[in-house]
Formats: sequence, C-alpha cells, structure tokens
Amino acid sequence: MTVLLPFVINSGLNFALGLLIAYFLGPAEFGRYAIGAALIVLLNTALLDWIRLSAVRFYSLKTRETQPEIRATLDVLAAGMTIALSGLLVAAFVVGIDFKLPAMLVAASVAGGICAGLFDYHGAIARARFLDAAYARLIIVKNVLALLLMVGGAWWMRDATVVMFGGVISVMAALLAVRRQLADRPLAWSAARRDLAWSFAVYAVPLVGANAIYSLIPLINRTLLADAHGFAEAGYFSLAADMGLRLFGTLGATLEIVLLREILRLDETKGRRAAQKRIATNLVIVLMVALPVALGLFLVLPAFEKLLVPANFHGHFSAYMVQLLPGFLALTIFVAGLYPVFLLGKRTSMATLAAAFGLAVNLVFVFGAEALLGPERFAIGQAMGLVVVLFITGWAALRALPVWPSGRDIVLTLVALAAMAACVWPLSGRFPPALELLLQGAVGALVYGGLVLAFDIARCRTLLKLWLVTRKMRRAAAGARIEG
Repeated sequence: MTVLLPFVINSGLNFALGLLIAYFLGPAEFGRYAIGAALIVLLNTALLDWIRLSAVRFYSLKTRETQPEIRATLDVLAAGMTIALSGLLVAAFVVGIDFKLPAMLVAASVAGGICAGLFDYHGAIARARFLDAAYARLIIVKNVLALLLMVGGAWWMRDATVVMFGGVISVMAALLAVRRQLADRPLAWSAARRDLAWSFAVYAVPLVGANAIYSLIPLINRTLLADAHGFAEAGYFSLAADMGLRLFGTLGATLEIVLLREILRLDETKGRRAAQKRIATNLVIVLMVALPVALGLFLVLPAFEKLLVPANFHGHFSAYMVQLLPGFLALTIFVAGLYPVFLLGKRTSMATLAAAFGLAVNLVFVFGAEALLGPERFAIGQAMGLVVVLFITGWAALRALPVWPSGRDIVLTLVALAAMAACVWPLSGRFPPALELLLQGAVGALVYGGLVLAFDIARCRTLLKLWLVTRKMRRAAAGARIEG
C-alpha cells in the first residue's frame, strides 16, 4: 500500500489547508473562495476526470511498450480539453456573460479546474507505471507550495482570487517537477487515434455521470445561498461542508482502496458469487468503521470547534456540520460498501440515476422549504439528497447480492456505538478543549474498540489472534534461520 500513504497524507494536508484559509480569509471572502473551489471540482469531474479514469483502465507498463498510441491519445485529449476550456473562458468574457463573481475569480477557477484535472491524470500515470517516488514527489511539491502560496496569500492579501491562483501555481510546479519521469515521448497529435478516444469516452462517461451530479450539488447550494443570504453565510456553510467531505471522502476512498482489491481478485479467481459474498461481508466492515466516525464527530464537535475552527465561524460551523453529517455518512457507505456491486455487474448507470434523484431532493428542499427552514435548508437538502442515494442504491445492491450482511454483527455494532456514546457524552463541556477532545477520543476508541473485539464483530478478534500467531511463527522461523 505504498500509494495509499501519500493519498492519506494529501487528504490530511488538504483538511488543514481549508481550516487555515478560512482562518485568514474570514466568512465572507471564504464564501467566495468556496464557490470558486466548487466550480473547480465540477469542471474537473465533469470535463476532465474521464481522461484520468481511462488512464487507470487502459494505460499500464505493458501497454506503454506495446500500444504507445494509448498514451499519445490520452495526452492529446488532456491538451485538447485544456485548450478548449481556455478558449471557452475567453469567449465567455468577450460575449460578456455575467457570472455574478469577479472575473479574475472565475478565471482562477477555470485554471484551477484544468490544473486539478492534469494533476489527477499525471497521478494516475505515475501509479500505472508504479513510479511511487514520482507520485510522492507530485503530492509533496503540490502540498508544500499550496501551504506557502495559498495560506500565505490568504494571510497577506485576504483575497480569494489570490488564494486560488496560489493553488494553480502549486499544481503547475508539481507537474513540472515530475515531467521527465512521467513522459513517454514528445506530444504528437498525429499519434493519437480517434477510435481510442471514443472507446475511452464510452468507458468513462457513465462513471463520471454520478460524480458530476455530486459535484454540481455543492456549487448550486453555495451560489444560491450566497445570493439569498450573503457570502458570509455561504462561507459558514462551505467550511462545514468542505471539512466533512474531506474527512468522510478520505475515509470512504481509503476503505474502497483497501477492500475493492480483494473483491476484484475473488471475481477473477473464484467467480462472481464469491466476490458478491465478500461485498456483503465488507458492508459490515464499512458500517463498523463509518458509524463510529460519524457518531464520534458528533460527540466531540463542541471541543473540535473550540480548538480547531476559526473563532468567527463558531456556532455556525457546528450547526451546519450536524445537519450535514447524515449525508456524509450515507456517501461513505455508498462509495465503500455499495458501489462495488454495480461496478462488478457493470451497472454504473444505477449510481447516476440515484445521484439524479439526490439532486432533485436537494432542489426540493432549497426551493420548497425557504419559509420553513431558512438558510439551513441548503445543508438539510444536501444531506437528505445523499441519504436518498443511499436508500436507492442500497435497495438495488442488497437485491443483487446472494447473501445479506450479518444481522448479528450489525446489531452488535449498534450496541457498541450506544455504549461509546454513553461513556463519551458526559465528558462534553467539562474540560479545556484540547484535554476534552483527547479524553473523548481515547475513551470512545477504548470502549468501542474493546466491545468490537469482545463481540468478535466481523471476526476482528479471530483475525487479530491469527495475525499474532502468524507473526510469532515468523519470528520463530527467522530466529531459527539465524541460529542455523
């Protein structure tokens, strides 16, 4: 799992980056930054991510030698999309389209979307060629420069546009740092093939559909919230949404990376039924990990807010986070636990359909509950949209599985969660924030982890014993070899 460590480090640094930028920009300017950041994600996901997915699927060490036209086509597509997006931006300014945002902020967002797509594409190339050192350098250079330029820009200029251009420069420098290691040969438009480009699109576009809708929801909510209640309110909402999405997005992606490999291996070696049974088992593991993280964040939220969240976001951050939590939990369970069902069955259109229903639910809350809920309708709508996605995909996935997840393990997980909450909740508000957060985390982990082992949920205690025995045997064998 050499690639997993840079991924987790990257996510953790992005979490800290968001808090620092919010601290220096303040709610209103952070609201503008958050809308620009949502536009970056949407542009990358909807228009460029299909190139990354195609690289993951079709490019490898073997095809690099035997089918150089694959890399040539991918490079031409990346260059072509970059030129097309830049041309569209210039045309939009010439025509005079009103984005309701400063022109330079829009330009920084488009440039950021292009850079994000190129960064993800080159990261996929590095992983496909097992260039772990180059991948780590890509991550490190980008994050170090982002901390210096984006946080420095926020501290010095207090301007969202400066911060976003700092992100653009950090990505460009990271790409230049690994350009030679990741290059196959000079870019040649004539080496690209239209039939390959079409096959890439046919493969990746259904996968991109759902993610594009999920990326559209935050952009819609932040833009409408800023228009109705001001950029400061959009900033309050966006900080909670970004921090929660980074935490639970990293959790879901990490679980997916760890669990999906075994599912695919079983599908290749023992057949579809064995792989589907493993998905049912993995669902318990996903619940066993995701539920305590969500409940734990809810329990420690007062201390977390006092200790880590900028003071001018206090109160607003925790209120929005509580409303958004069910959606973050639903998204994690879907990504790590349910999506492999549709991936194996090549039914990825189900995820896109569910995402469309989720968007519709979000819009119902946004436009239909204005008098009843006020600004919090944006958070509740986003969360309920993701919960609807979980229900739709969960119903379809469980019907497709030959066995269901263990009811015993799920019930015992809920018992362990109740015990954790009973022990952690009384500690709230009794100590300084740092000590309170430390105590709550330690007590929660000990109580929940102890009960998981005691109940042997998902065979955790059995597997731990087996691992300890195996480790002891290996040490004994190594000692015997040394003595011999």
